[in-house]
Amino acid sequence: MNKTRVTLEREVSNFISYYIKETLGRGPRDTEIKIADNVLIFFIKGILTQMEKNILKMPEGKNVVLKGRQLFVESTNDEYIKTFEKIVESKVIQNYEAWDLENDSAVGVLVFENKIC
Repeated sequence: MNKTRVTLEREVSNFISYYIKETLGRGPRDTEIKIADNVLIFFIKGILTQMEKNILKMPEGKNVVLKGRQLFVESTNDEYIKTFEKIVESKVIQNYEAWDLENDSAVGVLVFENKIC
């Protein structure tokens, strides 16, 4: 791996911000990246669109927003993962994401085949 930790963290953060902005219409307020061995963890804040915030006010809103995000991830996951693999220069072997809608945040964990840096 030729990239430094700082360079890699910046590239991942930039990609996440760009990807969310391009696919959901606005980027996150804050992105934080942590790397340990072959694991990359990202924390993002300010993930909800205005439409999702309005839907969350409805009785079934949380289920609707979660289902929409799950469908979105399923439909775009291959492209998303391939970009992470290109940036990190290693194959993703496990991928986990979770959303905390009440706090307008999310976390993602990517486990790679090889040590990242």
